[in-house]
Amino acid sequence: MTSLPLRRALPSQQRVSARGVSDFIEAVNAAGLELHSFMLYRDGAVVAEAFWAPYRAERLHVQHSATKSWVAMAVGLLVDDGVLSLDAKVVDFFPADCPAAISANLAAMTVRDLLTMRTGHRQGISGGAWRGRSDSWVKLFLNEPVEDAPGHRFIYSSASSFMLSAIVSVVSGQTAFELCNARIFQPMGMGPIEWDLAPGGFNTGGNGLSCSTEDLLKFGVLHLQQGQWEGQPLLSAEWVAEATRGHVDDVWMGAFDGKRYLGRDESSDAAVTRREGYGYQWWMTLHGGYYASGVFGQQCIVLPRHNAVIAFTAGLPLGERRLHSLLWEHLLPALGVPTDGTADGELARLLAHQRRPSLTGASRSSRQAEFSGTFVMQANEDQVSQVRLEFGPDYCDFYLTDPRGTHCIRAGLVDAIESQTGMTGHYLHHQYQPDITPVVAQARWREDGVLNMTWQFVETAFCDQVTCRIEGGTLSVDRRVNVNAGPLQRPTLIGHQTTVLQESL
Repeated sequence: MTSLPLRRALPSQQRVSARGVSDFIEAVNAAGLELHSFMLYRDGAVVAEAFWAPYRAERLHVQHSATKSWVAMAVGLLVDDGVLSLDAKVVDFFPADCPAAISANLAAMTVRDLLTMRTGHRQGISGGAWRGRSDSWVKLFLNEPVEDAPGHRFIYSSASSFMLSAIVSVVSGQTAFELCNARIFQPMGMGPIEWDLAPGGFNTGGNGLSCSTEDLLKFGVLHLQQGQWEGQPLLSAEWVAEATRGHVDDVWMGAFDGKRYLGRDESSDAAVTRREGYGYQWWMTLHGGYYASGVFGQQCIVLPRHNAVIAFTAGLPLGERRLHSLLWEHLLPALGVPTDGTADGELARLLAHQRRPSLTGASRSSRQAEFSGTFVMQANEDQVSQVRLEFGPDYCDFYLTDPRGTHCIRAGLVDAIESQTGMTGHYLHHQYQPDITPVVAQARWREDGVLNMTWQFVETAFCDQVTCRIEGGTLSVDRRVNVNAGPLQRPTLIGHQTTVLQESL
């Protein structure tokens, strides 16, 4: 949880209709949209907050591309200091990493072009394309063909945001995190905040930042307040105004293949969507607002006309647009309206009892002994060599061995169990692969003797569904995920038992 919480108030005290907020939450749940957290701030106080258990207020949550708006803030600090010009040429910061032949378009590219995603590239690079690569991301970027003159055509790319992070480090001698931590996070009482590093010691820039939902909300509140925090100017009002206004009106998002964003001309009409506009790493939105947005539904929406900020984290499929529609339909009309407070208590009770659906089924099965043991797996794409299942009185331990080692998740047969795991999963998790991460897991038996598990990786958007079957002594393991930029399911693992473990009762 943030180290210095924001002030809380009842919705009616800040002229917010609790009934409207309730309608929004109920509509989200009825639509089956997977929210993990939601916070609403208006007129100086948090008036509503909900966390869908097992997500909690103190948990960090990966922000994905909402990180881009944070790296813009780091750029703004250096612009405010007078040590960075938005008209500076990108190649001038990295002379040793430039290709032998620098094209005229690459030479013309500026910091401003990175900020507005108008670099002259015809394809954009997703964070998942480079995540896990150990070679220089700066060199990778500078060797991308710049086929058009910069400053004109929008093409969304996490690589552009990474270059902003690298430039921040070259200019300041600090990572973007170190700069923001000293000048923004600590003065605002934020933290803990984590930000992944790329090769060369640069923060990833376009993604990889994890924070609590309240710190995401604080980030929006700082911009709502024009860079002021408790009377202190942490970021100039001039920068905030410039960063959060629309610089690009003609914004089209092309097809996405999990690693690259295609240009409008390369995408089918069905794969192209129009957006309201783009600022300096901020999206424009309806009703005079702007927002930081990460894939799978991580967002911080600032609505200056309503003196409000909305933050939420989620696990939403690519292209899901219903959440914004419900927000405009139910939540926006609830802001700035007179209310007598009769619904405040009802809203508080609703918000306090949100949770993700539990896995259904039995906690015991007559077939449990068949599953207890070590199974040698047939050759497979994921290079899994062994799977082992061990059962306790109220849990199942699922072990998987692959080239990264042996990984375990303990799934509760009665109640969900939280543990730490290094279970391999990058192929389903947008290429994220932490060495260790918390997971909340459940296991239940079906009537036909199939073992189902859910693995909720609670600092991320991801929840895996794992199904284990035994037929004719052969174990099959299927694994799929709720959201991903690539395939949602891995090939079935097939194995044969080598050692039968005595069932623990």
